[in-house]
Amino acid sequence: MDKLNLMSTFVTVAEAGSFTAAAKRLGKTKALVSTHIAQLENLLKVRLIIRSTRSMQITSEGNSYYHQARKILDDITHLESQLLHQSQSLAGRLRISAPTTFGELVLMPFIAELTTANPELQIELQLNDRYVDLISEGYDAALRVGNLADSSLIARRAGFTQMILCASPEFIKHYGQPDSLGQLEGLPCVFDTNDRQGGSWSFVQEQQKVEIKPKIVAWVNSALAAAKMASTGRVMALCPEFAIHTMLQTGELIRLLPQVNNTPIPINVIYPHRQHLSNRVTTFTQQFMAYWNRQNTA
Repeated sequence: MDKLNLMSTFVTVAEAGSFTAAAKRLGKTKALVSTHIAQLENLLKVRLIIRSTRSMQITSEGNSYYHQARKILDDITHLESQLLHQSQSLAGRLRISAPTTFGELVLMPFIAELTTANPELQIELQLNDRYVDLISEGYDAALRVGNLADSSLIARRAGFTQMILCASPEFIKHYGQPDSLGQLEGLPCVFDTNDRQGGSWSFVQEQQKVEIKPKIVAWVNSALAAAKMASTGRVMALCPEFAIHTMLQTGELIRLLPQVNNTPIPINVIYPHRQHLSNRVTTFTQQFMAYWNRQNTA
């Protein structure tokens, strides 16, 4: 077994988090994957993974080896891509992280378009709403909705979205159409905890920031789930525009207080700082920025 294949097996195990998951990704048996890791450890004369019957843990030496091996494998893929594809086509694997609702509603159509144009490009999209450490978790890039904390990561601004207060026609028929922010405080709502404002909503009215504490009857960590609950007619919700765009078009949801503004929320593509950024990350970033701009100016 050549060392590069052993290295590739180890990187897959480290990223998959288990021998079973790695074996499934590689199309190999769990026993063969375990054998390859043992062979690599024998070659290197170092323990890379501590294994037990129920779990595995990457050693500090294994973690250091993973980052170097990941870069080597990426460089090889990039080199092969350059040699085989002198045109603008892309090849190889790209691992992306994104918020769940944004990924489902915005990124999936874009990825379908991108991979159709570049059939040898393989994208692994991980959707979750927790903070993701790009470097330690092995991501090439991530999409972030909202303002970014200071960090060493590189960020490219793709555009903006806005938060929209909405409810169903049934809700409005029952409670009436509110005409001021003050009327919201007694109305039932579902609160999206991704908003990170501790149970309050912030609006801008006449250039002044106004904070409202609605009557929260349910908490969720998904903008799409909040929108779906609002569509039942029992609650109102404050959702990003991309999560409710279709519902607004069909009339399933109606915008409340359209005269009240919200601060635009940035959409960013972020990636670790690298001296030689891969062509896949660069192209993904540029084409997503063009896609977002096209979708929001059409």
